[in-house]
Amino acid sequence: MKKAFLYLMLLSQAAWTQTTITTSNSPITIDGILDEKIWSEATQIELQHEVEPLVNQPAQVKTVAMLIDTGQSLIIGFDAQDPNPEKIAAFLHDRDAAYQDDQVGVLLDTFNDERRALGFFVNPLGVQIDFIKTNNSEDNSWDAIWNSIGRITPSGYQVEIEIPYSELQMPSHDGPKTWGIYAQRIYPRKTRQILQNVIRDRDNNCFLCQSEKFIGFASAQQGRDLEITPSFTAISSKSRPEPDQAYDSTDSDFEPSLDVNWGVTSNLTLNATLNPDFSQVESDTAQLTTNQTFAPFVNEKRAFFLENNDVFDSHFNLVHTRNIADPNYGLRLVGKTDGNAYGFFFTDDQQTNLLVPGVFGSSFTSINEHSNNMVGRFKRDWGDTSSTGVIGTHRIAGEYENSVISVDTDYRINNNHRITAQWAHSETQYTDEIIEEFDQPEGRFSGNAQYMQYRFTDDHWNINVSYNNRDNEFRADSGFMGQIGYDRKVVGAGYTWRSNNAWWSDIRFYSDWDISHDETGQMLEKEWEGNFHIHGPLQSHISIGGGVRDRFWEGKIYAENFVFGGLEFKPFKNLRTKLDFNTGKSVDFSNNRLSDSIRYTWSIDTNLGQHFKINFDHNFRKLAYQSRNVLIANQSDLRLSYQFNIKQRLKLVVINTHVGRHLSQYLTPEDFDVRSNNISTQLVYSYKLNPRSLVYVGYSDTGLEDDDIESFTRTDKSLFAKFSYAFKR
Repeated sequence: MKKAFLYLMLLSQAAWTQTTITTSNSPITIDGILDEKIWSEATQIELQHEVEPLVNQPAQVKTVAMLIDTGQSLIIGFDAQDPNPEKIAAFLHDRDAAYQDDQVGVLLDTFNDERRALGFFVNPLGVQIDFIKTNNSEDNSWDAIWNSIGRITPSGYQVEIEIPYSELQMPSHDGPKTWGIYAQRIYPRKTRQILQNVIRDRDNNCFLCQSEKFIGFASAQQGRDLEITPSFTAISSKSRPEPDQAYDSTDSDFEPSLDVNWGVTSNLTLNATLNPDFSQVESDTAQLTTNQTFAPFVNEKRAFFLENNDVFDSHFNLVHTRNIADPNYGLRLVGKTDGNAYGFFFTDDQQTNLLVPGVFGSSFTSINEHSNNMVGRFKRDWGDTSSTGVIGTHRIAGEYENSVISVDTDYRINNNHRITAQWAHSETQYTDEIIEEFDQPEGRFSGNAQYMQYRFTDDHWNINVSYNNRDNEFRADSGFMGQIGYDRKVVGAGYTWRSNNAWWSDIRFYSDWDISHDETGQMLEKEWEGNFHIHGPLQSHISIGGGVRDRFWEGKIYAENFVFGGLEFKPFKNLRTKLDFNTGKSVDFSNNRLSDSIRYTWSIDTNLGQHFKINFDHNFRKLAYQSRNVLIANQSDLRLSYQFNIKQRLKLVVINTHVGRHLSQYLTPEDFDVRSNNISTQLVYSYKLNPRSLVYVGYSDTGLEDDDIESFTRTDKSLFAKFSYAFKR
């Protein structure tokens, strides 16, 4: 009883205490050395609480964060003590790639609305990680321009951070402001411990509601910050249709572009781009798509679309900007005022990429027509952390047109209960070519989609009930919704056991049951599955599970079963490995029969010294029918990088994909090749002064191989260079 009373007192103190932040205009040199006198006058925050994996236990190491408001920026110093500094995990990486290292940083809720925070974290060598965090998600595709330096000391490490207010949105009123701030330290040893300045109530599913409140920032204004970024891209490439043919003539191109980022007010940002360079400089992660009927998803990486892109999020993926390929210009406006968040963008695209959805599969296609793409979003916050919003999208290219209007709401009843709902309506008209090739409806047609979910969470229980329905005629061509023509019901529950003194920190069990039907009432899928997940020593994650599924395919119900699991651990500070597997009876979609399926993915990440890094991923797929192999696929993705310093890197990517088919086991062997082999390579040098001032120089090629690597033949190759520089005013 005494312990529970003390715990409630601490929660009450965390919820109501407000700290006034130190204000000073004394000069501070950001050099990773906390030697200026002003640091002794800074607002001191001690990170006394371990909140993961142990629950609100005293921190094993001492960490002090020091905060200073200069009127133009927030200066933060961290003194992270460590009794064994030789165990500190600190390596040179590209930005946003140091998640496995020791880190310190802050989460800033500048609107104090407990819905969205900006994360700024740094490893002991000064490598930056920045992201946008909500109560439901974390997105590290957002990049800000800020300054940080770190250094390892005999007693631990020290970090200094400077975050310009011009990089933050905040309320526009004058005078003192209240921000919610988490100060955190990631301490990866036997487990990956999270230390922070306040304890966490695990019975409250609102993480940002529990941050410590700081008063000050009276002079903090984003103001009319203006950033102009010219870019220049040059590429020289050649290709040939077949390996035994000569290369076509060299195709060279030089493209200038211009991006403008203007902080119209402290809570409204305007982005404009002319002839933008939306080229994909670095290779996407390889994906193996054998025996899959739905098109793969690829994340957005282009800067123009990443500024505050969480504003456009909803349960349905109605906005997927990778659909926009080669625009002539674009305009984007994002802001927030008094609980009202809003966003808009328009692009004029030289081509139109489409995802054509279906009940049983989806496919990509293109319309060789100029298109206009428009998206608008408005969301109103209400209650403690509830919100309601609308989204409108519109695409038009010649005879093709697609429009979507959607309403969504997220209602947080209390700390444990939450309801999410969304309704969307679409109007679509396809071209004759798409109608004929994909058997799509003629003329103008419309469809609807609905979603509703109830969720209960506390320190132990997780209960989920949801309903999802999409008409056959529903299309979300500005987004990524590959399956239509079904309704799905899901019921699931999970329980978590926690321990502060066993070899494991938590054990989680989750199980759910779902069933889906098409619009005629035909059952498409009925599935039950369950799994256990254990967090243990060596930062390990161990999972095992299984299930059964009835699947409808080509007029027949197939009884699938599966066992899956995974193991991830970090035996040394510079080595991490992971294995995921799935095996059982699965439908062979090419041959319309039940086959034996084995899938696994193995990855290893290692640092050899502070500069050299190896990332290797291998995917394996196998189908067998009556003990005879039908398909064996292997894909290896090797990435070697040498990080000269925080700004410079040389990276080599080699992706090899091999798919072998035993056509004697195929019902229609004439539709397939015996073997498919492909190798692609890329070598890139990059210099990044900041996320928008950078230089890329590189070479890439793709090719085919026969039985061995000696017969590898290039079919496409290119040299490219990109330069951009952000001028800030």
